[in-house]
Amino acid sequence: MRSAFLLLAVVSLSRIAHAGDNTPDVPLNHRVYRTLDRYDAHGWLDSAASQTRPYTRLKVARLLIQVLRNSDAQAAMSGTERGILQRHLTSFRTEAVRLGHALPGAEIRALERLAGALYSWRDTSASFAVDALVRQRLILLRGEVRERETVSQTHIGAIVRGTLGDRIGFRARHFEAREWSTLPRLTRADVLARPIELVQFKGKAADFREATYQLVWATRWFTADAAKGSLDWGPGRSGNLLLAPFAPTFGMARFRTAYRRVRFIHVLGFLEADSGLIDPSRTLFDNGHRRTFLRSKAIAAHRVEVHVTPRVRLGFQEAVIYGDRDFEFLYASPASVLTAAQMAVGDRDNLAVGLDISLRPARRIQTYLALFMDDLRKFSPGDFSNKLAVQAGVFWVDAFGLPDTDLRAEFVHIEPFVYSHRFNINAFTHFDALLGYPTGPNSDRIRTRLSHRFSPSVSAALRLERTRLGENIDNSDGTLTNVGGDARQGRRPEDPAVREFLSGTVEKRTQIDAELVFEPVSDLVLSTTYRLTRESNVSLRAGERGDGSNHDWRITLDLNFF
Repeated sequence: MRSAFLLLAVVSLSRIAHAGDNTPDVPLNHRVYRTLDRYDAHGWLDSAASQTRPYTRLKVARLLIQVLRNSDAQAAMSGTERGILQRHLTSFRTEAVRLGHALPGAEIRALERLAGALYSWRDTSASFAVDALVRQRLILLRGEVRERETVSQTHIGAIVRGTLGDRIGFRARHFEAREWSTLPRLTRADVLARPIELVQFKGKAADFREATYQLVWATRWFTADAAKGSLDWGPGRSGNLLLAPFAPTFGMARFRTAYRRVRFIHVLGFLEADSGLIDPSRTLFDNGHRRTFLRSKAIAAHRVEVHVTPRVRLGFQEAVIYGDRDFEFLYASPASVLTAAQMAVGDRDNLAVGLDISLRPARRIQTYLALFMDDLRKFSPGDFSNKLAVQAGVFWVDAFGLPDTDLRAEFVHIEPFVYSHRFNINAFTHFDALLGYPTGPNSDRIRTRLSHRFSPSVSAALRLERTRLGENIDNSDGTLTNVGGDARQGRRPEDPAVREFLSGTVEKRTQIDAELVFEPVSDLVLSTTYRLTRESNVSLRAGERGDGSNHDWRITLDLNFF
Protein backbone atom coordinates (compact mmCIF):
# COMPACT_ATOMS: atom_id res chain seq x y z
CA MET A 1 0.00 0.00 0.00
CA ARG A 2 2.82 2.44 0.90
CA SER A 3 4.64 1.72 -2.36
CA ALA A 4 1.47 2.27 -4.37
CA PHE A 5 0.85 5.56 -2.58
CA LEU A 6 4.40 6.78 -3.23
CA LEU A 7 4.15 5.84 -6.91
CA LEU A 8 0.84 7.68 -7.24
CA ALA A 9 2.33 10.75 -5.56
CA VAL A 10 5.36 10.80 -7.87
CA VAL A 11 3.20 10.43 -10.99
CA SER A 12 0.86 13.17 -9.80
CA LEU A 13 3.74 15.53 -9.10
CA SER A 14 5.30 14.85 -12.51
CA ARG A 15 2.09 15.90 -14.23
CA ILE A 16 2.16 19.36 -12.72
CA ALA A 17 5.93 19.84 -12.83
CA HIS A 18 7.59 21.71 -15.65
CA ALA A 19 10.23 20.01 -17.76
CA GLY A 20 13.69 19.45 -16.37
CA ASP A 21 16.93 18.13 -17.85
CA ASN A 22 16.13 14.98 -19.79
CA THR A 23 19.41 14.79 -21.73
CA PRO A 24 21.66 11.75 -21.20
CA ASP A 25 25.01 11.85 -19.44
CA VAL A 26 28.33 12.75 -21.01
CA PRO A 27 30.66 9.76 -20.39
CA LEU A 28 33.48 10.33 -17.95
CA ASN A 29 36.26 9.87 -20.50
CA HIS A 30 34.98 12.69 -22.72
CA ARG A 31 37.64 15.37 -23.26
CA VAL A 32 35.23 18.20 -22.40
CA TYR A 33 35.74 17.53 -18.67
CA ARG A 34 39.35 18.70 -18.77
CA THR A 35 38.23 21.86 -20.53
CA LEU A 36 35.58 22.50 -17.85
CA ASP A 37 38.22 22.01 -15.14
CA ARG A 38 40.22 24.83 -16.72
CA TYR A 39 37.19 27.13 -16.86
CA ASP A 40 36.39 26.37 -13.24
CA ALA A 41 39.93 27.15 -12.06
CA HIS A 42 39.93 30.36 -14.10
CA GLY A 43 36.73 31.46 -12.32
CA TRP A 44 34.89 31.85 -15.63
CA LEU A 45 31.76 29.95 -14.53
CA ASP A 46 28.85 31.72 -12.84
CA SER A 47 28.95 29.07 -10.13
CA ALA A 48 31.55 26.45 -9.32
CA ALA A 49 31.28 23.25 -11.36
CA SER A 50 29.99 20.21 -9.51
CA GLN A 51 32.37 17.49 -8.35
CA THR A 52 29.61 14.90 -8.85
CA ARG A 53 30.15 13.44 -12.30
CA PRO A 54 29.05 12.57 -14.97
CA TYR A 55 27.28 15.73 -16.14
CA THR A 56 24.32 15.71 -18.49
CA ARG A 57 24.70 17.02 -22.04
CA LEU A 58 22.47 20.00 -21.20
CA LYS A 59 24.59 20.86 -18.16
CA VAL A 60 27.78 20.78 -20.23
CA ALA A 61 26.19 23.03 -22.87
CA ARG A 62 25.04 25.43 -20.16
CA LEU A 63 28.57 25.70 -18.72
CA LEU A 64 30.09 26.25 -22.16
CA ILE A 65 27.61 29.02 -22.92
CA GLN A 66 28.41 30.68 -19.58
CA VAL A 67 32.03 30.94 -20.65
CA LEU A 68 31.09 32.16 -24.14
CA ARG A 69 29.03 34.97 -22.59
CA ASN A 70 31.59 35.85 -19.91
CA SER A 71 33.32 39.07 -20.99
CA ASP A 72 36.32 38.44 -18.71
CA ALA A 73 36.78 34.99 -20.21
CA GLN A 74 36.55 36.29 -23.77
CA ALA A 75 39.12 38.98 -23.04
CA ALA A 76 41.57 36.54 -21.42
CA MET A 77 41.19 33.54 -23.72
CA SER A 78 44.02 32.49 -25.99
CA GLY A 79 43.37 31.55 -29.59
CA THR A 80 43.75 27.89 -28.68
CA GLU A 81 41.13 28.19 -25.94
CA ARG A 82 38.71 29.88 -28.33
CA GLY A 83 39.14 27.11 -30.85
CA ILE A 84 38.55 24.39 -28.24
CA LEU A 85 35.44 26.18 -26.95
CA GLN A 86 33.99 26.41 -30.45
CA ARG A 87 34.64 22.71 -31.03
CA HIS A 88 32.81 21.76 -27.84
CA LEU A 89 29.91 24.07 -28.65
CA THR A 90 29.58 22.43 -32.04
CA SER A 91 29.55 18.98 -30.44
CA PHE A 92 26.78 20.10 -28.06
CA ARG A 93 24.97 22.40 -30.48
CA THR A 94 21.60 20.60 -30.14
CA GLU A 95 21.60 21.33 -26.40
CA ALA A 96 22.93 24.86 -26.98
CA VAL A 97 19.99 25.62 -29.27
CA ARG A 98 17.64 24.28 -26.62
CA LEU A 99 19.13 26.80 -24.18
CA GLY A 100 18.49 29.65 -26.60
CA HIS A 101 21.97 29.90 -28.04
CA ALA A 102 22.70 29.22 -31.70
CA LEU A 103 25.94 29.59 -33.59
CA PRO A 104 25.71 31.94 -36.58
CA GLY A 105 25.11 30.15 -39.85
CA ALA A 106 28.60 30.89 -41.17
CA GLU A 107 30.21 29.43 -38.05
CA ILE A 108 28.06 26.31 -38.25
CA ARG A 109 29.11 25.72 -41.84
CA ALA A 110 32.77 26.32 -40.99
CA LEU A 111 32.72 24.11 -37.93
CA GLU A 112 30.36 21.39 -39.14
CA ARG A 113 33.33 19.33 -40.28
CA LEU A 114 34.80 19.44 -36.75
CA ALA A 115 31.95 17.56 -35.12
CA GLY A 116 28.82 15.76 -36.05
CA ALA A 117 27.19 12.39 -35.61
CA LEU A 118 27.19 9.73 -38.30
CA TYR A 119 23.45 10.40 -38.50
CA SER A 120 21.41 12.96 -36.58
CA TRP A 121 17.90 14.33 -36.67
CA ARG A 122 15.94 16.77 -34.53
CA ASP A 123 12.74 18.74 -34.52
CA THR A 124 10.92 20.85 -31.93
CA SER A 125 10.02 17.89 -29.70
CA ALA A 126 12.66 15.18 -30.22
CA SER A 127 16.27 14.53 -31.17
CA PHE A 128 18.15 11.45 -32.29
CA ALA A 129 21.78 10.69 -33.14
CA VAL A 130 23.81 7.62 -34.11
CA ASP A 131 27.61 7.44 -33.98
CA ALA A 132 30.14 4.77 -34.82
CA LEU A 133 32.60 3.80 -32.11
CA VAL A 134 36.13 2.59 -32.94
CA ARG A 135 39.36 2.08 -31.05
CA GLN A 136 42.54 0.57 -32.46
CA ARG A 137 45.56 0.42 -30.17
CA LEU A 138 49.04 -1.04 -30.58
CA ILE A 139 51.06 -1.73 -27.42
CA LEU A 140 54.75 -2.62 -27.28
CA LEU A 141 56.03 -3.84 -23.90
CA ARG A 142 59.76 -4.22 -23.39
CA GLY A 143 61.83 -4.38 -20.24
CA GLU A 144 63.52 -6.28 -17.44
CA VAL A 145 60.50 -7.19 -15.30
CA ARG A 146 57.80 -8.05 -17.85
CA GLU A 147 58.19 -10.51 -20.69
CA ARG A 148 58.58 -8.98 -24.12
CA GLU A 149 55.11 -8.58 -25.59
CA THR A 150 53.30 -6.97 -28.52
CA VAL A 151 49.55 -6.40 -28.15
CA SER A 152 46.81 -5.19 -30.49
CA GLN A 153 43.40 -4.09 -29.16
CA THR A 154 40.39 -3.55 -31.42
CA HIS A 155 37.02 -2.14 -30.31
CA ILE A 156 34.12 -1.69 -32.73
CA GLY A 157 30.62 -0.55 -31.80
CA ALA A 158 28.01 2.19 -31.94
CA ILE A 159 26.32 4.86 -29.81
CA VAL A 160 22.67 5.90 -29.96
CA ARG A 161 21.30 8.84 -28.00
CA GLY A 162 18.41 11.27 -28.03
CA THR A 163 15.43 12.86 -26.32
CA LEU A 164 11.68 12.48 -26.65
CA GLY A 165 9.52 15.40 -25.62
CA ASP A 166 10.69 17.27 -22.54
CA ARG A 167 10.66 14.30 -20.14
CA ILE A 168 12.45 11.34 -21.74
CA GLY A 169 16.09 10.93 -22.70
CA PHE A 170 18.17 7.91 -23.64
CA ARG A 171 21.64 6.73 -24.55
CA ALA A 172 22.94 3.26 -25.47
CA ARG A 173 26.49 2.18 -26.28
CA HIS A 174 27.80 -1.23 -27.27
CA PHE A 175 31.13 -2.54 -28.51
CA GLU A 176 32.74 -5.85 -29.35
CA ALA A 177 36.47 -6.12 -28.65
CA ARG A 178 39.40 -8.43 -29.14
CA GLU A 179 42.90 -8.29 -27.70
CA TRP A 180 45.64 -10.13 -29.64
CA SER A 181 49.06 -10.78 -28.11
CA THR A 182 52.33 -12.55 -28.74
CA LEU A 183 51.84 -14.22 -25.32
CA PRO A 184 48.99 -16.55 -24.25
CA ARG A 185 45.87 -15.11 -22.65
CA LEU A 186 44.96 -17.49 -19.80
CA THR A 187 43.58 -15.33 -16.94
CA ARG A 188 42.02 -11.90 -16.48
CA ALA A 189 45.37 -10.62 -15.19
CA ASP A 190 46.92 -11.34 -18.61
CA VAL A 191 44.48 -8.99 -20.39
CA LEU A 192 45.84 -5.44 -20.64
CA ALA A 193 42.53 -3.77 -21.56
CA ARG A 194 40.72 -2.22 -18.60
CA PRO A 195 38.04 -2.15 -17.37
CA ILE A 196 36.67 -5.50 -18.50
CA GLU A 197 33.65 -7.58 -17.58
CA LEU A 198 33.54 -11.25 -18.68
CA VAL A 199 36.32 -12.47 -20.98
CA GLN A 200 36.55 -15.39 -23.42
CA PHE A 201 40.09 -16.75 -23.76
CA LYS A 202 41.16 -18.04 -27.18
CA GLY A 203 44.84 -18.90 -26.99
CA LYS A 204 46.76 -15.70 -27.65
CA ALA A 205 43.54 -13.71 -28.03
CA ALA A 206 40.83 -12.60 -25.62
CA ASP A 207 37.32 -11.47 -26.61
CA PHE A 208 35.14 -9.20 -24.48
CA ARG A 209 32.32 -6.73 -24.87
CA GLU A 210 30.53 -3.98 -23.02
CA ALA A 211 27.05 -2.50 -23.23
CA THR A 212 25.95 0.61 -21.35
CA TYR A 213 22.64 2.42 -21.41
CA GLN A 214 20.65 5.18 -19.75
CA LEU A 215 16.92 5.91 -19.74
CA VAL A 216 16.10 9.31 -18.21
CA TRP A 217 12.85 10.64 -16.86
CA ALA A 218 12.97 14.32 -15.88
CA THR A 219 10.72 16.76 -14.05
CA ARG A 220 11.31 20.30 -12.89
CA TRP A 221 12.32 19.17 -9.39
CA PHE A 222 14.20 15.95 -9.94
CA THR A 223 15.57 13.51 -12.49
CA ALA A 224 15.31 9.73 -12.20
CA ASP A 225 17.04 7.26 -14.45
CA ALA A 226 17.84 3.60 -14.92
CA ALA A 227 21.34 3.11 -16.24
CA LYS A 228 24.43 0.99 -16.58
CA GLY A 229 27.47 3.17 -16.28
CA SER A 230 30.20 4.62 -14.08
CA LEU A 231 30.30 7.33 -11.41
CA ASP A 232 33.06 9.70 -10.29
CA TRP A 233 32.35 11.49 -7.01
CA GLY A 234 34.86 13.93 -5.58
CA PRO A 235 37.50 16.49 -6.59
CA GLY A 236 40.34 14.09 -7.49
CA ARG A 237 41.35 13.58 -11.12
CA SER A 238 43.63 10.53 -10.78
CA GLY A 239 40.71 8.74 -9.12
CA ASN A 240 38.44 9.41 -6.17
CA LEU A 241 38.24 7.67 -2.81
CA LEU A 242 34.56 6.65 -2.74
CA LEU A 243 33.59 6.14 -6.39
CA ALA A 244 36.01 6.28 -9.34
CA PRO A 245 35.53 5.29 -13.00
CA PHE A 246 38.10 2.46 -13.19
CA ALA A 247 35.84 -0.49 -12.36
CA PRO A 248 33.55 -2.06 -14.98
CA THR A 249 30.23 -0.31 -15.44
CA PHE A 250 27.35 -1.49 -13.25
CA GLY A 251 23.57 -1.29 -13.28
CA MET A 252 21.99 1.43 -11.18
CA ALA A 253 18.88 3.43 -10.41
CA ARG A 254 19.51 7.12 -9.68
CA PHE A 255 17.65 10.04 -8.20
CA ARG A 256 19.10 13.54 -8.74
CA THR A 257 17.91 16.94 -7.67
CA ALA A 258 19.27 20.43 -7.06
CA TYR A 259 18.02 23.60 -5.39
CA ARG A 260 19.99 26.81 -5.56
CA ARG A 261 23.46 25.96 -4.19
CA VAL A 262 22.68 22.41 -3.06
CA ARG A 263 22.95 19.28 -5.20
CA PHE A 264 21.92 15.78 -4.19
CA ILE A 265 22.23 12.36 -5.81
CA HIS A 266 21.09 8.96 -4.55
CA VAL A 267 22.13 5.68 -6.22
CA LEU A 268 21.13 2.06 -5.86
CA GLY A 269 23.65 -0.11 -7.70
CA PHE A 270 23.89 -3.79 -8.56
CA LEU A 271 27.39 -5.28 -8.42
CA GLU A 272 29.08 -8.50 -9.46
CA ALA A 273 31.03 -10.51 -6.89
CA ASP A 274 34.57 -11.69 -7.49
CA SER A 275 34.73 -14.89 -9.57
CA GLY A 276 35.99 -16.86 -6.55
CA LEU A 277 32.94 -16.05 -4.42
CA ILE A 278 30.60 -18.83 -5.54
CA ASP A 279 27.19 -19.40 -3.94
CA PRO A 280 27.32 -23.13 -3.00
CA SER A 281 23.55 -23.29 -2.55
CA ARG A 282 23.15 -22.41 -6.26
CA THR A 283 25.66 -24.82 -7.79
CA LEU A 284 23.45 -26.92 -10.05
CA PHE A 285 23.64 -29.59 -12.73
CA ASP A 286 21.37 -29.17 -15.75
CA ASN A 287 21.44 -31.41 -18.82
CA GLY A 288 24.73 -32.86 -17.64
CA HIS A 289 26.38 -29.45 -17.31
CA ARG A 290 27.51 -27.80 -14.08
CA ARG A 291 26.19 -24.29 -13.44
CA THR A 292 27.66 -21.99 -10.79
CA PHE A 293 26.31 -18.65 -9.58
CA LEU A 294 28.12 -15.81 -7.90
CA ARG A 295 26.91 -14.46 -4.59
CA SER A 296 24.62 -11.42 -4.74
CA LYS A 297 26.00 -7.96 -4.05
CA ALA A 298 24.68 -4.38 -4.11
CA ILE A 299 25.56 -0.79 -3.22
CA ALA A 300 23.55 2.18 -1.97
CA ALA A 301 25.17 5.61 -1.98
CA HIS A 302 24.34 9.26 -1.92
CA ARG A 303 26.16 12.57 -2.06
CA VAL A 304 25.24 16.09 -0.97
CA GLU A 305 27.21 18.98 -2.43
CA VAL A 306 26.93 22.57 -1.25
CA HIS A 307 28.38 25.46 -3.24
CA VAL A 308 29.01 27.84 -0.36
CA THR A 309 30.43 30.51 -2.68
CA PRO A 310 31.72 30.44 -6.27
CA ARG A 311 35.11 29.71 -4.70
CA VAL A 312 34.14 27.11 -2.07
CA ARG A 313 32.45 23.70 -2.46
CA LEU A 314 31.70 21.18 0.27
CA GLY A 315 30.77 17.55 -0.31
CA PHE A 316 29.44 14.83 1.97
CA GLN A 317 28.79 11.27 0.85
CA GLU A 318 27.86 7.87 2.23
CA ALA A 319 27.94 4.41 0.73
CA VAL A 320 27.12 0.94 1.98
CA ILE A 321 27.87 -2.35 0.23
CA TYR A 322 25.98 -5.47 1.20
CA GLY A 323 25.86 -9.02 -0.09
CA ASP A 324 24.36 -12.47 0.38
CA ARG A 325 20.84 -11.14 0.92
CA ASP A 326 17.91 -9.59 -0.86
CA PHE A 327 17.31 -5.95 -1.66
CA GLU A 328 17.46 -3.82 1.52
CA PHE A 329 14.48 -1.46 1.76
CA LEU A 330 16.08 0.81 4.40
CA TYR A 331 18.81 1.78 1.92
CA ALA A 332 16.38 2.54 -0.92
CA SER A 333 14.95 5.88 0.15
CA PRO A 334 16.86 9.04 -0.84
CA ALA A 335 15.96 10.41 2.61
CA SER A 336 17.66 7.51 4.38
CA VAL A 337 20.75 8.16 6.49
CA LEU A 338 22.88 5.18 5.55
CA THR A 339 25.01 5.36 8.69
CA ALA A 340 21.92 4.86 10.85
CA ALA A 341 20.24 2.40 8.48
CA GLN A 342 23.31 0.16 8.47
CA MET A 343 23.15 -0.06 12.27
CA ALA A 344 19.42 -0.76 12.16
CA VAL A 345 19.90 -3.85 10.00
CA GLY A 346 22.51 -5.33 12.32
CA ASP A 347 25.84 -3.59 11.59
CA ARG A 348 26.76 -6.32 9.09
CA ASP A 349 27.42 -4.28 5.94
CA ASN A 350 30.39 -2.28 4.68
CA LEU A 351 29.74 1.39 5.44
CA ALA A 352 31.92 4.23 4.17
CA VAL A 353 31.64 7.99 4.72
CA GLY A 354 33.43 10.73 2.81
CA LEU A 355 34.00 14.47 3.13
CA ASP A 356 35.68 16.82 0.67
CA ILE A 357 36.29 20.52 0.18
CA SER A 358 37.37 22.39 -2.94
CA LEU A 359 38.77 25.91 -2.73
CA ARG A 360 39.85 28.47 -5.29
CA PRO A 361 42.14 30.67 -3.17
CA ALA A 362 43.28 32.68 -6.17
CA ARG A 363 42.42 32.99 -9.81
CA ARG A 364 43.81 30.12 -11.86
CA ILE A 365 44.44 27.91 -8.79
CA GLN A 366 42.15 25.17 -7.45
CA THR A 367 42.95 23.20 -4.28
CA TYR A 368 41.08 20.29 -2.72
CA LEU A 369 41.10 17.86 0.18
CA ALA A 370 39.08 14.64 0.59
CA LEU A 371 38.69 12.24 3.53
CA PHE A 372 37.34 8.69 3.37
CA MET A 373 36.33 6.85 6.55
CA ASP A 374 35.63 3.13 6.32
CA ASP A 375 33.45 1.41 9.00
CA LEU A 376 33.42 4.47 11.23
CA ARG A 377 33.30 4.06 15.03
CA LYS A 378 32.82 7.65 16.11
CA PHE A 379 33.07 7.07 19.88
CA SER A 380 36.08 4.72 19.61
CA PRO A 381 38.83 6.57 17.72
CA GLY A 382 41.32 3.77 18.30
CA ASP A 383 39.04 1.00 17.08
CA PHE A 384 40.43 -1.27 14.35
CA SER A 385 37.38 -0.51 12.20
CA ASN A 386 38.27 3.16 11.89
CA LYS A 387 40.14 3.04 8.59
CA LEU A 388 41.08 6.29 6.86
CA ALA A 389 42.15 7.48 3.43
CA VAL A 390 43.23 11.02 2.50
CA GLN A 391 43.55 12.77 -0.85
CA ALA A 392 44.87 16.28 -1.47
CA GLY A 393 45.60 18.14 -4.67
CA VAL A 394 46.23 21.40 -6.46
CA PHE A 395 45.41 22.42 -10.03
CA TRP A 396 47.20 25.42 -11.58
CA VAL A 397 45.94 26.81 -14.89
CA ASP A 398 48.35 28.74 -17.14
CA ALA A 399 51.10 27.53 -14.83
CA PHE A 400 54.31 29.57 -14.59
CA GLY A 401 52.59 32.30 -16.59
CA LEU A 402 52.50 30.09 -19.71
CA PRO A 403 49.15 30.23 -21.57
CA ASP A 404 47.44 26.89 -22.28
CA THR A 405 49.67 25.10 -19.76
CA ASP A 406 48.22 23.17 -16.80
CA LEU A 407 49.90 21.63 -13.77
CA ARG A 408 48.12 19.23 -11.43
CA ALA A 409 49.62 17.52 -8.38
CA GLU A 410 47.88 14.97 -6.12
CA PHE A 411 48.79 13.00 -3.03
CA VAL A 412 46.82 9.96 -1.81
CA HIS A 413 47.33 7.95 1.41
CA ILE A 414 45.19 4.84 2.04
CA GLU A 415 45.55 2.91 5.30
CA PRO A 416 45.61 -0.91 5.53
CA PHE A 417 42.26 -2.74 5.24
CA VAL A 418 40.47 0.26 3.69
CA TYR A 419 37.76 -0.99 1.26
CA SER A 420 37.79 -4.46 2.85
CA HIS A 421 35.26 -5.93 5.30
CA ARG A 422 35.16 -8.78 7.76
CA PHE A 423 32.77 -10.46 5.31
CA ASN A 424 34.65 -10.60 2.00
CA ILE A 425 31.45 -10.39 -0.06
CA ASN A 426 31.10 -6.80 1.21
CA ALA A 427 34.46 -5.65 -0.16
CA PHE A 428 34.36 -2.33 -2.03
CA THR A 429 34.77 -4.09 -5.38
CA HIS A 430 32.89 -4.86 -8.60
CA PHE A 431 34.08 -7.96 -10.44
CA ASP A 432 37.79 -7.94 -9.46
CA ALA A 433 38.24 -4.15 -9.56
CA LEU A 434 38.01 -1.50 -6.84
CA LEU A 435 35.11 0.96 -6.92
CA GLY A 436 37.33 3.51 -5.20
CA TYR A 437 40.92 4.65 -5.66
CA PRO A 438 42.79 2.17 -7.89
CA THR A 439 45.95 1.66 -5.80
CA GLY A 440 43.90 -0.04 -3.08
CA PRO A 441 44.61 -0.28 0.65
CA ASN A 442 47.99 0.03 2.39
CA SER A 443 49.35 2.36 -0.29
CA ASP A 444 50.26 5.92 -1.13
CA ARG A 445 50.83 7.81 -4.35
CA ILE A 446 52.26 11.13 -5.48
CA ARG A 447 51.27 12.16 -8.99
CA THR A 448 51.99 15.26 -11.08
CA ARG A 449 50.85 16.05 -14.61
CA LEU A 450 52.07 18.93 -16.78
CA SER A 451 50.18 19.52 -20.02
CA HIS A 452 50.26 22.08 -22.82
CA ARG A 453 47.90 22.76 -25.72
CA PHE A 454 49.74 23.93 -28.84
CA SER A 455 46.52 24.38 -30.81
CA PRO A 456 42.92 23.08 -30.67
CA SER A 457 44.22 19.97 -32.47
CA VAL A 458 47.57 19.28 -30.79
CA SER A 459 48.48 18.83 -27.12
CA ALA A 460 51.19 17.15 -25.07
CA ALA A 461 51.50 15.99 -21.48
CA LEU A 462 54.23 14.79 -19.12
CA ARG A 463 53.31 12.79 -16.01
CA LEU A 464 55.41 11.66 -13.05
CA GLU A 465 54.02 9.16 -10.55
CA ARG A 466 55.45 7.45 -7.47
CA THR A 467 53.47 4.60 -5.85
CA ARG A 468 54.14 2.40 -2.81
CA LEU A 469 51.98 -0.62 -1.99
CA GLY A 470 52.22 -3.02 0.96
CA GLU A 471 50.83 -6.40 -0.15
CA ASN A 472 49.80 -9.43 1.87
CA ILE A 473 52.46 -12.14 2.17
CA ASP A 474 51.98 -15.61 0.69
CA ASN A 475 54.08 -17.84 2.93
CA SER A 476 55.96 -20.92 1.69
CA ASP A 477 53.73 -23.22 3.78
CA GLY A 478 50.61 -22.01 1.94
CA THR A 479 49.39 -19.67 4.70
CA LEU A 480 48.67 -15.96 4.32
CA THR A 481 50.04 -13.12 6.42
CA ASN A 482 47.27 -10.55 6.17
CA VAL A 483 48.55 -6.98 6.54
CA GLY A 484 45.51 -5.35 4.92
CA GLY A 485 47.00 -5.00 1.45
CA ASP A 486 44.11 -6.55 -0.49
CA ALA A 487 40.59 -5.10 -0.46
CA ARG A 488 39.16 -8.54 -1.21
CA GLN A 489 40.69 -10.02 1.96
CA GLY A 490 39.22 -8.65 5.20
CA ARG A 491 40.60 -9.13 8.68
CA ARG A 492 40.20 -12.72 9.91
CA PRO A 493 39.75 -13.78 13.55
CA GLU A 494 43.38 -14.95 13.69
CA ASP A 495 44.80 -11.70 12.28
CA PRO A 496 46.37 -9.10 14.63
CA ALA A 497 44.10 -6.32 15.90
CA VAL A 498 46.63 -3.66 14.90
CA ARG A 499 47.56 -2.09 11.58
CA GLU A 500 50.95 -0.88 10.39
CA PHE A 501 51.14 1.22 7.25
CA LEU A 502 53.24 -0.29 4.44
CA SER A 503 53.80 -3.54 6.32
CA GLY A 504 54.00 -6.75 4.29
CA THR A 505 55.71 -7.03 0.92
CA VAL A 506 56.30 -3.46 -0.26
CA GLU A 507 56.21 -2.83 -4.00
CA LYS A 508 57.51 0.48 -5.33
CA ARG A 509 56.87 1.95 -8.78
CA THR A 510 58.08 5.15 -10.38
CA GLN A 511 56.51 6.03 -13.74
CA ILE A 512 57.26 8.74 -16.26
CA ASP A 513 54.75 9.18 -19.08
CA ALA A 514 55.08 11.34 -22.18
CA GLU A 515 51.99 11.78 -24.37
CA LEU A 516 51.33 13.53 -27.66
CA VAL A 517 47.72 13.93 -28.85
CA PHE A 518 46.45 14.95 -32.29
CA GLU A 519 42.71 15.61 -32.73
CA PRO A 520 42.17 16.76 -36.34
CA VAL A 521 38.39 16.84 -35.85
CA SER A 522 36.33 16.53 -32.70
CA ASP A 523 36.13 13.03 -31.24
CA LEU A 524 38.74 11.61 -33.66
CA VAL A 525 41.93 11.30 -31.62
CA LEU A 526 45.36 9.91 -32.46
CA SER A 527 47.64 9.62 -29.43
CA THR A 528 51.11 8.25 -28.82
CA THR A 529 52.39 7.48 -25.32
CA TYR A 530 55.72 6.36 -23.95
CA ARG A 531 55.99 5.12 -20.35
CA LEU A 532 59.14 4.32 -18.43
CA THR A 533 58.48 2.33 -15.25
CA ARG A 534 61.06 1.58 -12.60
CA GLU A 535 59.79 -1.19 -10.31
CA SER A 536 61.21 -2.81 -7.21
CA ASN A 537 60.13 -5.99 -5.42
CA VAL A 538 57.26 -6.61 -7.85
CA SER A 539 55.62 -9.96 -8.57
CA LEU A 540 56.87 -11.83 -11.65
CA ARG A 541 55.07 -14.46 -13.73
CA ALA A 542 57.14 -17.26 -12.15
CA GLY A 543 55.90 -16.35 -8.67
CA GLU A 544 59.16 -14.67 -7.70
CA ARG A 545 59.90 -10.99 -7.10
CA GLY A 546 62.38 -8.73 -8.79
CA ASP A 547 63.52 -5.24 -9.72
CA GLY A 548 63.88 -3.63 -13.09
CA SER A 549 62.68 -1.18 -15.70
CA ASN A 550 59.92 -1.51 -18.27
CA HIS A 551 59.24 0.41 -21.48
CA ASP A 552 55.68 0.79 -22.75
CA TRP A 553 54.88 2.32 -26.15
CA ARG A 554 51.22 2.87 -27.11
CA ILE A 555 49.69 4.20 -30.32
CA THR A 556 45.92 4.69 -30.15
CA LEU A 557 43.32 5.80 -32.68
CA ASP A 558 39.94 6.64 -31.12
CA LEU A 559 36.70 7.59 -32.83
CA ASN A 560 33.89 8.50 -30.43
CA PHE A 561 35.42 6.21 -27.80
CA PHE A 562 33.33 7.48 -24.90
